Amino acid sequence: MFPVLGSLVDFLHALLMVGWVAGLPLLFLPRYRRLARAYALYAVVFIVLNQGSRLFLGECFLTTLSRYLWEHGSAPAASVPGEWFTVRVARAVFHLTPSHRSIKILSEALIFVTAVGMLVSTRARRRGVASAR
Repeated sequence: MFPVLGSLVDFLHALLMVGWVAGLPLLFLPRYRRLARAYALYAVVFIVLNQGSRLFLGECFLTTLSRYLWEHGSAPAASVPGEWFTVRVARAVFHLTPSHRSIKILSEALIFVTAVGMLVSTRARRRGVASAR
């Protein structure tokens, strides 16, 4: 049961990460204002939870939860013990093993793009409201 839950946490983690990265273009497309607003809220929550857990745990809380579940199951762990989820996914999908430093740099770049996109989206929304008056 624990390995199944660990797999589900890993799958959810992957979906949340893909949702964050795949949704970034919405912030730059003024046509989808409501969807962009919903995505912006999601992105802020995602980033705050991610950065907060990195600050307090040294890694994403979902990675910690998944490891706990895998370690308490009877099946062997699906990954190297103590390895970040992002490294495990990159190894499984691309057969590459990125360093923790490169993952941090990439995540900071994506956070920056998210912030710029939110500014662009907010400005476009404000222009739309001002022109409607």
